[in-house]
Amino acid sequence: MLATGAAVTIPLPLLEIMLNQSGTAYAQPNTPVSPLYVTWFFGNGTLPGRWKPARTGSGSAWELSPELQPLADHKSHLTVISGLENKLVVSGLEHPTGSAGATTGAPLGGNAVRAASIDQVVADAISEGAPYRSLEVGVTPATPNGPQDSLHTISHRGPNSRNNPEFDPKAVFNRLFMGTSPAPSDPQAEQAAKLARVRKSVLDSVLEDGASLQQRLGAADKQRVEQHLESIRAIERRLETTAPGDGTPTACSSPAAPAVGKDMQSEAPPAVNTAMVELSALALACERTRVLSFMFSLPAAHVYYRHLAQDMNDDFHDTICHGDPGDQSSQPRVDKGVIYTMRCLNEFLTKLKDTPHGSSNLLDSSLVFVTSDTAWGKTHSRTEWPVLFAGKAGGRLRGDAHHNFPGDNLSKALLTVAQIMGSKATEIGIDAGRVNSPLQGIQV
Repeated sequence: MLATGAAVTIPLPLLEIMLNQSGTAYAQPNTPVSPLYVTWFFGNGTLPGRWKPARTGSGSAWELSPELQPLADHKSHLTVISGLENKLVVSGLEHPTGSAGATTGAPLGGNAVRAASIDQVVADAISEGAPYRSLEVGVTPATPNGPQDSLHTISHRGPNSRNNPEFDPKAVFNRLFMGTSPAPSDPQAEQAAKLARVRKSVLDSVLEDGASLQQRLGAADKQRVEQHLESIRAIERRLETTAPGDGTPTACSSPAAPAVGKDMQSEAPPAVNTAMVELSALALACERTRVLSFMFSLPAAHVYYRHLAQDMNDDFHDTICHGDPGDQSSQPRVDKGVIYTMRCLNEFLTKLKDTPHGSSNLLDSSLVFVTSDTAWGKTHSRTEWPVLFAGKAGGRLRGDAHHNFPGDNLSKALLTVAQIMGSKATEIGIDAGRVNSPLQGIQV
């Protein structure tokens, strides 16, 4: 950590100087470096006929499907899992029960989940000593109708204990790097002005302290610290010049303004995704947290992808997913929305790969669990549930493979995640979601 004269601490990335000679453990004490975990969630499902790869196998034996093509640069880090069935989907409540099943392995009890979500199971295993047990962020707060617990967040400590995502990049920045975040309803201009002055001066102070630190580092670590500080500065510059909603540049004089950078038109704009991607990567690189929940869009989200094409100016859930004609392979507007979503996921994976972490990078160190609240949105199907693992989890995940498990319980993917991440869990889920064996052939 770098401490500034403004009593603000800026966390450092994991440096080589902190590790043993092999780069697999901390030098003092000699304990293994923990892998990092991300749940990356998107609403409204896929077109299964365009999502599922045509062939199974590893390496050159399989190829990416059309909807997964945006992830081509990361094929060696992808594990596609097809054939799974969410056995907890209830007719008439498909989105909330689907989301709950995909993230907790448990049915709903009324409007509430009945078990901790997978990110919190993982947090129990790897978050000890981290400043934040977990971090929850989102890109678009497009609001569906339905129960708050199961439609408005994917992270739950347990029944009636949800971790709501933060959709304002500026609030995330303040929380992670400024040590404080005024309440959105705070009317005190003096507090806002004070925070603005701190934001203006803190990075210069950090750079002064960093000069002293860099004298004690090797060349690689010195360059890494320089890049890290510049990343923080670049993010702050971007957030200070992003207006609510449309992203029009403006002078943002009040850093306490709650809407700065937030998606106010339910459009999942690229600028908001980029800001959250960069903040998330910094949070993981600095180990402010080891567990992240990234909610690209909510279950049943009424999002509008107007910026994609003229024919996308409709509610993606109601009009496009449910209203457009076609089958599981031929709803062109749904296909556009899913491909855009995967482009945004690709931006996240690319940032992880480009961010050093110890002797490797964040993507090598992480397991990113990608899933949704339904399979085919038009009919709320429960089979061929979209599941994708990205990353290598610190060498624990093979990658570059497509595995098909026809009819297997989706909860097996959750137990697989838990065990890869070091949890001692031997079973997971409740009722029809309960399983006591993981998926085979996924772990190293």
